[in-house]
Amino acid sequence: MVFVAVVGVGICSVDIELNARVVDLKKKIKEENPNEIRCEAELLKLYLAREGDKWLNCEDHDEMALEKGEIPDRIKNLMRDEQLMFGARTLNNDAYFGKTFEQVEGDIHVLVELPEGAKRDVTAATTPLTAEQVRMAMNKVLDERDRKRSEYAISTCPLSKEMVFKRQLGLEYSSVVLREVVDDSICGYQWLALPEKHPDQRKAVMKYVEEHLGDALISEQKNFLKDVAGMHDLLDCDDRRSLPFKVKGTADLMLVDEVANQMNDEGSSKLRGTMAVLLELAVADLKSESHCAPVGLLTNLNDYWYFLWFTPERKIARTVLKCPANAFQTMKEVLKETSGPTRDGHFPMRVAFMESPRPLKRQKLRPSPTGCDNAAAAEMLERYELMADQLDPKFLQQQRIAYAFELVKQMPIHSAMDT
Repeated sequence: MVFVAVVGVGICSVDIELNARVVDLKKKIKEENPNEIRCEAELLKLYLAREGDKWLNCEDHDEMALEKGEIPDRIKNLMRDEQLMFGARTLNNDAYFGKTFEQVEGDIHVLVELPEGAKRDVTAATTPLTAEQVRMAMNKVLDERDRKRSEYAISTCPLSKEMVFKRQLGLEYSSVVLREVVDDSICGYQWLALPEKHPDQRKAVMKYVEEHLGDALISEQKNFLKDVAGMHDLLDCDDRRSLPFKVKGTADLMLVDEVANQMNDEGSSKLRGTMAVLLELAVADLKSESHCAPVGLLTNLNDYWYFLWFTPERKIARTVLKCPANAFQTMKEVLKETSGPTRDGHFPMRVAFMESPRPLKRQKLRPSPTGCDNAAAAEMLERYELMADQLDPKFLQQQRIAYAFELVKQMPIHSAMDT
C-alpha cells in the first residue's frame, strides 16, 4: 500500500506491489481518481516524498492546502528534479522504496503534480439544470459509487486500511495510562488443546466469562452474554457517512441488553488484531441505539485485556489491563451504568481501581446532526439512512435524490426547478 498526495486533488491510497514499475503506479493513481485527473497517466509527474530516510508526514492543514491546489513550502521543497521518479524503474529500487520498506501511519510516500489543465473543472454551470438532468446525474453517481465501494471482512481487513478508516472518522488513538493494582483473585482462562473455534472451546470460554461477570449478568436479568460467532452477518454495515468501505462479519462474544440488543462487543479471540476490534466497535456503535455507547475488548483471557472506546474529544481511547479480576470489574462497571448519556451526549467510563483527577468519558461515534443549513432535508436523509439495513437499495436511492433536489433548489439559478 502506497499513500500519494495529488496536488489539487488530495491524498489517496494505492494498492500496488513494490516490484511494480513507476509507470504502473501512475496508472493506478489515475484509476483511483478518474473524475479528478483528466490527462493520460504517463503525463503525471511523481516525486519521492522522502528526505534522507524520513518520509513526509502530512498534517491536516497540509492536506487541505493540497486539495485547494496550494503547495506548502515544506512539500514544495520535495518537488524538485532530484526527487522525480522515472517510469521504467521499479518501486523497490534502492533509490525509491528499497527492499525493506515499512509503512508507518501518517506517512506520505509520493507527491503527484498534474500538467496544466489536467484537473477537472469544478466551476458552476451557466444554465439551469432540469429535474431530469439532476435525477440522471444522481443515479449515475450513486450507481458508480456503489459499484466501486470496497468491501472487507472484519477478521481479514488489512491494517493498511486503518489509516483510511481513522481519517474518514476524524479519529486518532489516545492511550489511557493506568497504574493497575495487582489483583490475583481471578486466574486467567486455561485454553484447551483444541482450535479456538471448536464448540467445546467456545463453551468453556462462555462458562469462564459468565462465572466471573456474575451478578452483572444475573441482576434483574437485564444483561446477557451471547456467543455470536455463528451469526456471520451480525455486524454487516454499509454506512457511507461514517465508513470508507463496506464491513462484513461478526464478533466472538457480545454482552447485550434485551432492549438495544447491541450494547457491547467483546472479542475473546486469542490473537485477533486491533484493527478487527476497532471495526467491530465502530459497527456495533453505528447499529446500536442512541442510549448505548459500546466498549470494545480484545483479550487472550489471561494477561492481555485491551479496552477501547470513543471519547468526546474525537479520540479512540485505549488501555491495557493485565489482571483478569480488574478486567472483569471494569466490564461490570460498564454494565452497571444505566443512567444513559448526559445532556451533552457523554457516558461515564469508570475503572474501579483508578483514581483519576478527571473522570473518563465515552461517547457515540456519530452524534445527531446539528447546524445543517437545510434542517428538513438533513432530517429526511438521516431518517432514511438509519433504516438502510431494512430498506430496498433503490428506495433508499430515491430518498438521496430527493435530498439532492432540496439542496440544488436552494441555488438561485435552480430555484424554479420542479421535481
